[in-house]
Amino acid sequence: MQSVFQAALRSWAVPPAATFAIVLSALVYLRGWWLLRRAGVPFLPPWRAVSFLSGLFALWLALASPLDVLNAFLLTAHMSQHMVLMMVAPPLVLLGAPLIPIVRGLPIFAAREFAGPFLNWPLAQRIGNALIHPVVALLLMSLAMFAWHTPALYELALRSSTWHQVEHACFFLTSLIFWWPVVQPWPSREQWPRWAMVPYLLVADLENTALSAILVFSDRVLYPSYSAAPRLFGFSALDDQAAAGSIMWVIGSLAFIVPAVAIAVQCLSRKPLPEAFAPPRRRETSRWDALWSSGIKSVSGFAKARWKGARAEAVTFVVLFAVAGFCFARLLSGGGSDDDDLALRFQAASGPFAVAVFAPTGNLALGPSPFSVLVQDRNTQEVLLDSTVDLTARPSADPQGQPSTVRASYQDSQNKLLQTVELDLPSAGDWTMAVAVHRDSQSAEFSLPISVAKAETGFEFPWSYLVVLVFAALLSVVYFRRHRAPIARGLPMSSPALVHKENAKTSIGCR
Repeated sequence: MQSVFQAALRSWAVPPAATFAIVLSALVYLRGWWLLRRAGVPFLPPWRAVSFLSGLFALWLALASPLDVLNAFLLTAHMSQHMVLMMVAPPLVLLGAPLIPIVRGLPIFAAREFAGPFLNWPLAQRIGNALIHPVVALLLMSLAMFAWHTPALYELALRSSTWHQVEHACFFLTSLIFWWPVVQPWPSREQWPRWAMVPYLLVADLENTALSAILVFSDRVLYPSYSAAPRLFGFSALDDQAAAGSIMWVIGSLAFIVPAVAIAVQCLSRKPLPEAFAPPRRRETSRWDALWSSGIKSVSGFAKARWKGARAEAVTFVVLFAVAGFCFARLLSGGGSDDDDLALRFQAASGPFAVAVFAPTGNLALGPSPFSVLVQDRNTQEVLLDSTVDLTARPSADPQGQPSTVRASYQDSQNKLLQTVELDLPSAGDWTMAVAVHRDSQSAEFSLPISVAKAETGFEFPWSYLVVLVFAALLSVVYFRRHRAPIARGLPMSSPALVHKENAKTSIGCR
């Protein structure tokens, strides 16, 4: 029989939409990085690509690993997840200097018509420079960190998978902004002297220390959900909270102090600029690069013989955008059940067993409803993985009616410490559910009331598809406004001066 620790390590919940977005980002970056390396750009050595991919992998681990599955039971797992989202993934992503490779990795039509003009838009530049100003960046990350660790917002994220995803996005994005002045990814420029990053990081470390000290030294459990949740590994909710604060204290301090020391040493030693910042030089073309280039030229020559270059680029972009947008919207809308949407509905002890039952919040809807059951030893709180659980439901108004009995299993459960089953509830009203637990010669039965309501009929609005359509409409408006503006000013589209001006604006990453 597998151990509880092994079962916990097998508890993975891969998010389809987030995984698709991360993989797509990695492919776009790698394409841009490879094209820039072929062009002889010396600012992107291989270690930058490794760093960027490592950052994306760390982000995926935080969202898909047991840290996410177990965060409703263990504050230590939840805090470790937050540390990866804030202290590990963002600096690794920025060390990959992602801006130019991602733009270059986009289809040429998208880079020339949208990404390039947007990056050269003065308003976008002003907003970007304001966000990555050290004072603003420090305030944003501090606000996100303290706000989401208040009991009210923390409990909201534990109860709702949607708010949980918002919390994760907030942590990751504000941390990207915070680490930007520290990493200073190419080709951005410093707004403060390099030595100013030392006090910048030390102030962040003081804030992290203050928040972690509250968790470590508090004499009461700050988040009620962890007081009510079953204890999986034998230590109390207060001990779990202290351990989570210690993780935050140690990992956060290392993440802030190590780069602060490195920057201080760099400033004091007054070393010359590294080779990566030397003037660019052409890289010798290998035989493989020559063969690849000749192949690409042959394919592109055949395409241009069939279509004009601009038309082929536009058609390619529209097809790729439609495929990627449809896949992302489909994965986002068809994500299936999430353990974050299940709440503790029943907890009791009988005989040698202690049982906790999890189900969707509120009244259950007609039809199949998911239930998860945790079985523990009543005295030691050890999770009993070799127990058998049967769920039986019958209407309360007809106790002699035909019951519906289903056996739970670990097969379809994200959390491999819980047994999961879908129980069919065919009619509305009050029901009684019996949970029968068997292990060797021992057995116990638990009973709990549940309420079933008629499902609301109506059209479920496809929000994910609407977002993609709105984004496509916005890109279309931008494109037509850019190409109609010269006509409105009385300038021909083929004006050499206009072409030179447009090429100068969109030259970034579009060679």
